[in-house]
Amino acid sequence: MEYFLKKGIIFFIFILGVLTFYETPPVYADKAVIQVDHLNVRTGPGTNYDRIGKVHTGETYTILEEKDNWLKINRSGKDGWVAKWLTKVKAEQVTSDRHYSKYDYLRIRSAPNLDGKIEGYLMKGDVVEPTKTDGKWVYVQKGNTKGWVHGDYLTKESRDTHEPPKDEKSDDDQSSIVKGKVEVGTAVLNVRSENSTRGRILTRIRKGETYEYIAKKDRWYEIKYSSGKTGWVAGWLVNETDNDQTNTPASKNTYVSLNYNGTNLRSGPSTNYKIVGRGHKGDQFEILSKEGQWYKISYDSKTAYVAGWIVEEVNKESAATTPATSNSLKGRTIMIDAGHGGRDPGAVGRSGSYEKTLTLDTAFLLKSQLESKGAKVLMTRTNDQYISLSIRTFHSNRSNADAFISLHYNAAPLNVIARGLNSYYYSSKDKALAASLQTSMVAHTGLRDRGTKKGNFHVIRDNNKPSVLLELGFLSDAREEQTVKTRSYQLKASQGITEGLVNYFN
Repeated sequence: MEYFLKKGIIFFIFILGVLTFYETPPVYADKAVIQVDHLNVRTGPGTNYDRIGKVHTGETYTILEEKDNWLKINRSGKDGWVAKWLTKVKAEQVTSDRHYSKYDYLRIRSAPNLDGKIEGYLMKGDVVEPTKTDGKWVYVQKGNTKGWVHGDYLTKESRDTHEPPKDEKSDDDQSSIVKGKVEVGTAVLNVRSENSTRGRILTRIRKGETYEYIAKKDRWYEIKYSSGKTGWVAGWLVNETDNDQTNTPASKNTYVSLNYNGTNLRSGPSTNYKIVGRGHKGDQFEILSKEGQWYKISYDSKTAYVAGWIVEEVNKESAATTPATSNSLKGRTIMIDAGHGGRDPGAVGRSGSYEKTLTLDTAFLLKSQLESKGAKVLMTRTNDQYISLSIRTFHSNRSNADAFISLHYNAAPLNVIARGLNSYYYSSKDKALAASLQTSMVAHTGLRDRGTKKGNFHVIRDNNKPSVLLELGFLSDAREEQTVKTRSYQLKASQGITEGLVNYFN
């Protein structure tokens, strides 16, 4: 008996030794790759469950469970559900690869987000083997320290010379070498937190403004803007300028005209500087120079600064003789009709968004744009209330409005693919107005041009004012819904409508 026991032990040790010569086969797990921005994460598998967060295009999560065409994932340490039809499912090999830290003092956090407590640091060249992922975050161990680091700051190469994004540099590494300057070449340009359209929008800058840049990567520039902050802008929307030019010089006889009452005039080019005075709508000041988004102006025999996004440049000579420029709506009254409201939600999007909410949000942005051009604005509703179609046209007909604009978002059956913008008119005399708005909206938003059409809608059919009904995108299309829900899109649409009205009236 003892003989057979010894033989069994020897055989077991032999088999164990043989197995060590073979590499452990890779494990595969289904992954969900997010296909849209701002995809809702819910507490359960359906749109009737509460939203607990959002995920974004390109992020990848391990699928924990699938139910009724919904996927259960783990995000930031919490389980949640996302719509399967807005993801791409793939099998991904889970391995324990060797990675290197790209930077010194790369933070190891207790959770897969920037709110996680700092547990320790990796130094440049430190080797780790990630064991799990959460979006772009990976779980690593260095000595006795375990936690999460952002995958963008690791590499499989042992050497890397890229500069890290700002929020993962060490606290005392806040200075950067200026490499040149860029001038904004489009009307409004987003400054983002990373060199990608998925980056968070930090601020917006405007055409003609000049900024120093400190890095270039993948056709993006990292620029310095207000108070030394940095962010990324798309390289194809800016132009490099002469590095010796320190400020944008003012043209001769150019002034700024204030768009609002109570405008703050400051001692320096940011909101961190103290207020040295206030101006009112229509006040004009000579431009001495332009620094980033701010104008340096002559004020009270001294100098002051005013924010460029709340003023307009004017030529003093032409302003004195021309009461309303070709870019103005001064003297015009526009009525904005935010479609639906109250018990009438309008179209419901794929992720649960309501048309009535989006039309009201857009209406307020449009109101601001129109008023900045000097127009007087009337609104059929200013909150979430139900107003009948006959009441809307009644208000329009008894007003002194020069145009009636009804805002809507579109929807199609789920088995129909439909995207883009439409402008509708009822009376042939309003066709030119609809065409002007359609052309301008398409130019500003980049959405598909579905054309100008005659529409038998009550609010334009029974309206004796120049009137149009605008469909600003399809909520039934998952991707387009995610686009039109954003403030940036609604602002572009509002700018397009405003420009279309300027062109029409002029």
